[in-house]
This record gives sequence, structure tokens and C-alpha cells, in this order.
Amino acid sequence: MTQENIDDRDANRVVVLEGTPLGTPVAKSFNTADEAEPFVTARIRAHVLPDARERFERAVADRIVSEDGVKATAAVLEGTLAYIRALAKAYAPARITITARRYDDDDDLRR
Repeated sequence: MTQENIDDRDANRVVVLEGTPLGTPVAKSFNTADEAEPFVTARIRAHVLPDARERFERAVADRIVSEDGVKATAAVLEGTLAYIRALAKAYAPARITITARRYDDDDDLRR
């Protein structure tokens, strides 16, 4: 199954990895993307470049972010997880990574 086939809206575990490829990342886990959003926003705010700070704050206020100036990700349309991933990719690409895990009913039986 590829990444595109997984519906992240059904994720019931969100892990935020913060750090650089050369350092040891720090991981923090959340039950939902809604719980992770304030943490991710605060951590991106700490890493955002000064010249992009105003654009970042507008993206947070409007709940929409454009990663490349063409494609936009809106929290209301695509969900909180897609939105915080887009924020991290646009404003802290080498610092913050967000992963999600979806557990189904048979997951415990397979372990």
C-alpha cells in the first residue's frame, strides 16, 4: 500500500519528529491531529525564518497554507493532519516531520 492510498483522516496516532538529520530527533506522540496542532504550530513558530514569519502567521490565522505558491492546503477542506503537514513542509522543512498511524481492528491480532 502506498502513502497516497492511506486516508490520514482515519489516523489515530500522530507522531511529531523534531530535529535535524545530523542530530538526534525528539519525538512527541498525540492521539489525534487536533491535539498535535498547537504543539506543531508552536514548534514551527520557533523555527520559521524571520522573513517568512508574517506569511506564517497569516497562514495560521486563515488556516490555509500554500507550500509552493500554487497548491494550497486548507484545514477545513483537507483536514487538520494535512494542514499541519503542509505548515511543517512550508516553514520548517528540515526540522519537523509528522507521521500518522492508523490502527484497524485486526492490528493487535497480527502482532
